Amino acid sequence: MQQVTIELPTTIINALAAYNQEHKVSSSDTVQTAIESFLTAKGYLSKPKKSFHLSPAPKGSGYTDTSINHDAVLVELITNPTLKTRSLLPTFLFSFLYLLNRIY
Repeated sequence: MQQVTIELPTTIINALAAYNQEHKVSSSDTVQTAIESFLTAKGYLSKPKKSFHLSPAPKGSGYTDTSINHDAVLVELITNPTLKTRSLLPTFLFSFLYLLNRIY
């Protein structure tokens, strides 16, 4: 990373110091974030890719080892019509296909 020296009016310096103290960040981080936002808004930098985040389901499937035995759980969901969790199958399949599409 390269270092740049700039001169700023006292009003901006004071506002920067107050922000940094309140948020416990460095002047360098604040200025870098501000410049990145400005250059992105003006079209000189590409927007950063959004990170992918999965949030947990409000109600679990009842299985405790799905992360390990996911294939067996999926087969059981598909082949056992009496399972109460069968209603989750369309949501699960949609989520799975969505993830595959994002990865490949």
